[in-house]
Amino acid sequence: MRSHKNKIWLLLFVFVLVIFLTNDFGLIDIEKTAIITAIAVDTDGEEYTVTAQIAVPEATDTNTENQKAVVSASASTIGYAIKKIGNLSGWFPKLSFCNLVIIGKEIGEQNAINVLDYFAKTLRVQDSAVVVLAENKAQELLEKASPLDNISSFALQKILLKNTGLDNNVSAVDVRTFCKDYYSETQSSHLPLVKIIEQQEVSKDSAKGVASQSGQDNTDGANTKGNSLFDATTTALFYRGVKVGELTEMETLAFIMLDKNVAETTFEVPITENGTECVYLVTVINGSSKKSLSFENGYVNYNAEINLYCKISDQNRQTIDGSTLNKKLPETVTETAEEIITGKIYSIVEKSKECSCDILAVKEMLYRFHHDKYELYKDTALNNLVANIKINVYGQK
Repeated sequence: MRSHKNKIWLLLFVFVLVIFLTNDFGLIDIEKTAIITAIAVDTDGEEYTVTAQIAVPEATDTNTENQKAVVSASASTIGYAIKKIGNLSGWFPKLSFCNLVIIGKEIGEQNAINVLDYFAKTLRVQDSAVVVLAENKAQELLEKASPLDNISSFALQKILLKNTGLDNNVSAVDVRTFCKDYYSETQSSHLPLVKIIEQQEVSKDSAKGVASQSGQDNTDGANTKGNSLFDATTTALFYRGVKVGELTEMETLAFIMLDKNVAETTFEVPITENGTECVYLVTVINGSSKKSLSFENGYVNYNAEINLYCKISDQNRQTIDGSTLNKKLPETVTETAEEIITGKIYSIVEKSKECSCDILAVKEMLYRFHHDKYELYKDTALNNLVANIKINVYGQK
């Protein structure tokens, strides 16, 4: 009996070995696979123009960097445009590693859900991919050269998904979150608005040539090449998928303070000391927030309290007491910081009312925690919203 089982296992091993040596189990040849790192979507009349940034594996013994390629195709649907990219390039578009989706300005002005719905429903793209809105054409962000990374989409992801210890001043949103907010009670959502900042970098070879001709170390007249950096500190507000407003850099930071911990995030506090203007750089060591709703005389009260434990990291003028490190927060700095953040949150509330974008998720809080009052206030909650904001900034004693 045991001998019979051994023969079966031996035959099974031989069968698998033969298949392994004669077949690739249907795997796609790596040389024919296009690893897409980011996708940009723009509108072209009645069609969508999809641009894919592809990491091309060309590593050799002397060059270990992956080159990039940008390929575009247009079609009536997003899925077919991606299929055409594969047909035009001869590569199989692999979307499993796509971590960034960029939508153009025109799409934001129409309805972004028409595009993002595809990425939320398809199994080819992970729903944790970050979504951003381009200031102009989405394709431009992928075509720009960044001095910080050979592939521009990687440079974008670095400023969107920052590691611990860096400023948390970008309100990053993934595909799943945007679609969830769109279909929620609020029908409101937001995206980082990415702007291109042009830079000029001096070519080293040109600089050396100019220096040798002039006999001195001088880079004047050297050839320069354009490089681009990206700014995502502005937030675009969406209502029913359409862009209806924007939050400034400081308003974005105040919004993040309401939503999550902003540890290791800095902001400037300008004050007047002895008749002299002074700017302090304050670092938030730890932060917490509490939000609730209350009801009075037909109005909905949005109650928010933010506690920020801070320290002074720098200042533009030296004071009499010397070093700013481990310095106790002056009362003027504390009061001014509280006034700045409070003012920005009130500004967010006013913008939310003006553009009907429930960025503070008041209707969702009403539905989840005050369901008995939902029918009464669901249509008037945003217009009759009264904000009660309390900011507590404190440092070491």
